[in-house]
Amino acid sequence: MTPFSVGRIPVGLVVAIILLDASGRTQAHSQATLLANHISHPACEATTNQLGRAFPSADLGCGLHVEYLGVYCSDGKFSAVSSFSRSRNREVADSTIRGIADRSAVRPSEVPPFITLRPRERVIEDYELPAHAIQPAKGHSVFSTLFDDIVTLAYGREKALQTPNRMTTDSRGRIIVSDPAAAAVHILDLKKPFRIAGGPHRKLRRPGGVAADAQDNIYIADSERGIVLVYDSDGRFLRYIGKRGNEGLFHLPAGMAIERSSGRLYVLDSPRNLLFVLDLEGNVLSRIGKYRGGASQVEFNAPTEIALAKDELVVLDSAGSRIQILDLQGNPVRQFPIRVFAGGNAAPEIGLAVDSDANIYVSNLGGSAVRVYNREGHLLSSFGSGGIQIGEFLAPTGLWVDGANRIYVADTDNRRVQVFQLSTSLNP
Repeated sequence: MTPFSVGRIPVGLVVAIILLDASGRTQAHSQATLLANHISHPACEATTNQLGRAFPSADLGCGLHVEYLGVYCSDGKFSAVSSFSRSRNREVADSTIRGIADRSAVRPSEVPPFITLRPRERVIEDYELPAHAIQPAKGHSVFSTLFDDIVTLAYGREKALQTPNRMTTDSRGRIIVSDPAAAAVHILDLKKPFRIAGGPHRKLRRPGGVAADAQDNIYIADSERGIVLVYDSDGRFLRYIGKRGNEGLFHLPAGMAIERSSGRLYVLDSPRNLLFVLDLEGNVLSRIGKYRGGASQVEFNAPTEIALAKDELVVLDSAGSRIQILDLQGNPVRQFPIRVFAGGNAAPEIGLAVDSDANIYVSNLGGSAVRVYNREGHLLSSFGSGGIQIGEFLAPTGLWVDGANRIYVADTDNRRVQVFQLSTSLNP
């Protein structure tokens, strides 16, 4: 390699590409819409909403109002709504067309692999001993670093989000996102984002459910190893939960939640139809569910998601077709169906969340939308539709509502996380 070339690509050509790419990035984006459908029932009499109500907000009826706040794009950058820039829809469309398995969805195929597109996130390589990082063959000279920076400026940063899935937030407002395809957990933060890398030879293999405790420690369910890993707020590994020798306590841990005031960790083990209740050190306090003739009053069927609603637990099970509500001791309170599947087909991954009024949010039902139920099981409303514009989703498989009633939607096949603000005027 000569000082003024990279392979056989002249610097002048690279500069030309930069200028062309920069001009393309200034094109205006199309304005998006937010679809809001109101479905009335005896418990909620409200005015009928118009389909395709104009962005950036929508009245869902039943005292529910949703306003779009912004989006974490695939490179991890947050873009707030403005009159000039609604969303980076071209970037989303390009990566969606290429498909999740296509490497060019992470970085453009025309960029040689020896060039580093700077990720926005700091990467924590958490290796399992005796494995360790190997010094890359490429050096880090001043020239190579500068060249990488120039190419990153032209093509954008390496895409971080590949299949954003389950989510939570911590007391700092950071979003913790599980990303199975990337074998990583992203901590999306406006100032210091980072990701905990998983995969072969690492402590984390395949991330599932995520949770955060009162000290902002990060809990990650590993669906491959059958354990829960605990990291501190800066991504330093602390301990395992459920590791017994080379085996895990759980068969396939799925959804997970933490009751922060009491320090209780709830972990769903889908294949065994069990809900484990543990303390934050990993000691099992109880098991809820009928497994091998257990005496529990509750019977699950492949439970996948759990959310906390004040003094209750909300569990999604039966292939995503039933909601069960329990008290914190595991006693059944009520249950209701949320969908009947034609032909017995199982549902794809579905998100679950609960707001401060105990309304229940379920994603990816009947298309790429979010449905809202009250705790009695009445369908209040829905918002979203299939598409790549803001307020539209493609296979949203993760949901979270924080203490300020901000709704986070893991827009999985669009490789982004959309953020909405919920306000309520009454509790049906």
